[in-house]
Amino acid sequence: MKKTAAAGMIVLLAGLVLCQQPGRKGYLMIIGGGDKPMDAMQAFVDHCQGKPVVIITSASSDLEYGNFTAGQLRQCGAAQIDLRHIVEPEVANSDSITALIDAAGGVFFTGGDQDRLMNRLGTTRTEEALKRLYYERAGIIGGTSAGAAVMSEVMITGNELVNTDSTRNFFCIQKGNVETKRGFGFVKNAIIDQHFLMRKRHNRLIAVVLEHPELPGIGIDEEAAILVHPDGRFKVYGQDAVIVYDARRARAIRTAERGLLGGHNIKVDLLLPGEEYRIK
Repeated sequence: MKKTAAAGMIVLLAGLVLCQQPGRKGYLMIIGGGDKPMDAMQAFVDHCQGKPVVIITSASSDLEYGNFTAGQLRQCGAAQIDLRHIVEPEVANSDSITALIDAAGGVFFTGGDQDRLMNRLGTTRTEEALKRLYYERAGIIGGTSAGAAVMSEVMITGNELVNTDSTRNFFCIQKGNVETKRGFGFVKNAIIDQHFLMRKRHNRLIAVVLEHPELPGIGIDEEAAILVHPDGRFKVYGQDAVIVYDARRARAIRTAERGLLGGHNIKVDLLLPGEEYRIK
């Protein structure tokens, strides 16, 4: 009920905001965290086209998160699943890992810390193999929580740079406060956030969108997911909502005292399970 009440406070407007990325052949299953929706997991397996699945748990401290995910994927019909906890750069650059990904129909990232995941896999041969899977081989890449955050090129780390009071996380919409780093960039024209309604992450996503007004922000709640198609459209899966903030046509974006951010004509979309949008 509390998530429904929070969602009901959002103004529902029409239209969505992404655009097609040239050369993209694959799919993305981006899950907001919490309980992974089984309809989303089934769609992930279906898009693996009977090929093996690789689960990568590098965002976490150990393999624990991968075992439950593997069980869900088996329920959905995945026949061959390989779990890999890649920590060292030499492993991320090894022939064995890249060959495993090159033979897979899908790769799934579990939750944890997105900064840790990028530090372990970013700029390695593993990342190159992931991009071959997505851009050339029409495979699917999925992820939940931290595994969702790494999908966009501008990645929210979860850290604050200005506010140092840990008892008041992201208590205002403030310039220079939300730390961002490079993600894998499978989504280049939007910013992904996760655990969205449940953890009240509106402030941080609005702040990032105002600092990057050319990039809409997509907030995916727990038990919600989006399946992004090669042509840019996506469908909402799961039990909860997806929110999109779009400042591309905003006016008078400005910074006041204490770095407070403001702007006019910021567009909000609230998308419900089952809705499908054509991304322009």
